Amino acid sequence: MAATVGKDGDVKIGAATVAYMDAWTLTPNINTPEITAFGDAARVFSSALRDANVTFSGTLDRSDTDQADLMDQFEDGTLADIAVRLYTAAASYWSGNVRLTGQTVNSQIADKVAITWNGIVSGNLAFTSS
Repeated sequence: MAATVGKDGDVKIGAATVAYMDAWTLTPNINTPEITAFGDAARVFSSALRDANVTFSGTLDRSDTDQADLMDQFEDGTLADIAVRLYTAAASYWSGNVRLTGQTVNSQIADKVAITWNGIVSGNLAFTSS
């Protein structure tokens, strides 16, 4: 099996590539409620609901339709789930519906103007590889 390198990554909303993205993070989580009972010698946990956090970022390009659509969700308050695909290679990706929860624009004098979106997966998360 060959190593996976970041240069082959991509971020898509539906079928459209979000321009100038250069990083993404996917953090799956599982809620583990404590179910320790009287008489147990140690704490006991169970697996319950799962979720995942998503972050993707890159260079701000307001003229990119997909970036503009994402920014509009925060500017006009019409937050809705978006179909996101986070690619590791041309045909390998995680996909799920994501509810955006945050947006950050960062400008520094000697660097690009960067934009970052944060979200949480709403429903199932799937991995596809061919």
